[in-house]
Amino acid sequence: MSLIYGYSSASYRLLICFGFSCAWLVATSQRASCDDIHGLNAGAPIWNGAIQLTPQKAAQFAATGTDSIRVNFRLDSGATSWNTTQLELYDEVIQNAKNAGLRILGLFSNETVAGGQTSWNFDPDGDGMNSYVNDFADTAQFLVDRYKNDIKQFEIWNEPNAWSNSNYPSDPQNAGGTYILPRVYAKMLSETYRHLNTGGQTLLSDFNISLTTGGLLAHDIGGSFSTAMPYFQQVYDQSSVWNSFQADTGLQYPWNDFGYHFYISQGSLVSTSQLSSYFNAVRSTQAANNDFSNVAVTEFGWQTVGSNTEQLQRDNMATAYNFLENQPYISGSYWYQWVDDGTGAWGIVHGNGVHKLSYDEFAARNNSSQPGGILFSTEHAANDGALSHSFSSSDILQGLIATERPGDKGWHSANPAATNGSSDPDGLPAFTDGIGDIGTGLTGLLNDFPGSGSPAKLLEYELGGAYDIDEIRIFTGNNGADGRIFSTTGVWTSNDGSSFEFLGYFQSDSSGVTNNSTTPGGPDGSTLVRIFRDDAIPLATDITHLRFDLYAVSNVDGVMFDPFNGVNSFTGTDDGFETAYVSPLVREIDVFGALSIIDNADFDGDDDVDGIDFLIWQRNFLSGTTLSEGDANSDGRVDETDLAIWQSQYGLTTSSVSHLSRVPESNSLIYLLLICLTLGSHRSNKQRL
Repeated sequence: MSLIYGYSSASYRLLICFGFSCAWLVATSQRASCDDIHGLNAGAPIWNGAIQLTPQKAAQFAATGTDSIRVNFRLDSGATSWNTTQLELYDEVIQNAKNAGLRILGLFSNETVAGGQTSWNFDPDGDGMNSYVNDFADTAQFLVDRYKNDIKQFEIWNEPNAWSNSNYPSDPQNAGGTYILPRVYAKMLSETYRHLNTGGQTLLSDFNISLTTGGLLAHDIGGSFSTAMPYFQQVYDQSSVWNSFQADTGLQYPWNDFGYHFYISQGSLVSTSQLSSYFNAVRSTQAANNDFSNVAVTEFGWQTVGSNTEQLQRDNMATAYNFLENQPYISGSYWYQWVDDGTGAWGIVHGNGVHKLSYDEFAARNNSSQPGGILFSTEHAANDGALSHSFSSSDILQGLIATERPGDKGWHSANPAATNGSSDPDGLPAFTDGIGDIGTGLTGLLNDFPGSGSPAKLLEYELGGAYDIDEIRIFTGNNGADGRIFSTTGVWTSNDGSSFEFLGYFQSDSSGVTNNSTTPGGPDGSTLVRIFRDDAIPLATDITHLRFDLYAVSNVDGVMFDPFNGVNSFTGTDDGFETAYVSPLVREIDVFGALSIIDNADFDGDDDVDGIDFLIWQRNFLSGTTLSEGDANSDGRVDETDLAIWQSQYGLTTSSVSHLSRVPESNSLIYLLLICLTLGSHRSNKQRL
């Protein structure tokens, strides 16, 4: 038996098997798979110059478990070009989505390029080409290039077959809706691809970006069976466009996915047979035209209005997902939409922020536990000493000084920190000194009038290590000397100090509550807000940085308001009051938890994770118990979990490993390696016979 660096040739063959496994995974990752993207239509990301897809809303999307949203690129507020203002707004929108861990399906629609239906359907010579098509392709090239590292899939147009004027065949320039002539649409698809990936431009190839046809509108209005496929057959029939395209690119068509929308059985239970009939029409038409692309369902949904109950919406969602998840050609689906608005009651959330029954179904499809595991409680008392918990001098934040982030409003003019600087004991040190009021009666007094939606204080703490956070406590009030006892706080967590995840919005008391003699402990007491979970799971794991956004809480009469003038972007509701402008005295912020157990696959202790570490794991599989034998997660067993850790850390140094979060779920690579290991053992046993 030969040896290679002290390991048997059987082990070496296992490494070769590992190499082939990687290659197989790369190859098969391109294959069609059943629908595993339960995405959301996010609604207009920008409206009247204001960002609607805020960090808070992105966090709300992510809380459902979804990791994908559909975002329309629309010129806002009368803009006719993608000027600096438009681009900066979308830069922020896309960053908000990225920070929440969301992938984006970008939609280029009739709102992406200035001009109307008279422009895009202008085609007197019948060749499908006009200045609008050229402008559209130019704009697509510009936007794809700008966001090539952030967005990997773009949909070209929205519902190209949708008209509102029955005379659309003879008067396409006044068809209404988003109807676009099939010959023009074929040219638009072709020209967009050419601008992106020919003539020296290879954006699609170089950045692994794909195109999707605009979702066709399928429906059963008036009892019809409207699959939208007759429209797209006319697109396929543009042989001169496709012959030229194939000659120039070697491809039959420019799209990777075929976009589809279905709005059927509105007002009654949808059946699997109904869904099958529509999708059979799609697939048969595709097949007849040698279109082998997968289908992306970029819109579908049911309203909750009239006889359309929440139960009906939920049940139809479930039936649709059951069908879509079992079709191997469905590449993804996007529910329409997140929240009820002026277009109808299509959301999984009411306009007031209350979840519908469909919310739970949607979260379940995304393997997300229903949000609600995170709880918070509010306690009022006459003074600090009467609270059930006192200030801590041994919590994670003890002695740490926060960084004041851009936009911070400073301090109330009465607070000595306003004059002496934030390092004054009544300023930043007060939040983490474990003392509370230091005798001035002004300790932690924040600035008033921060403005609607703006925090009075923007804090960021670097924890100095990775921690599992179990509980957060926020103390406000002034120990019997002031009435600023309420608190409103947004909390954000990060594993790296760069990307932050929204933990929650915590308002100590309901809007409209008045701090007066009926307040427990009296109107001049102290308040404790505790944030925790109702199970054994930490609030957040492997956290290196925390952000606290501290808001104004009331008016001068002691009435609790939320910090928004209008709809609260955290809750989606309007409390009916003016914007809070009186800010609290924040006495202390305590955070409790423990250092995270860092998984480590550097089994030989040479400061890197490499193939030798894998061989150590392989040699001790199911027999080892220590780090040096392949136990990466310190559970006293060498098993497939340790292999998954090795896989996630492969190629890293030990110093890099210390910044990683816990191991991901075992995937197909792990199972392939285990199969190889089993086969290798079986072969060795046979050779010993």
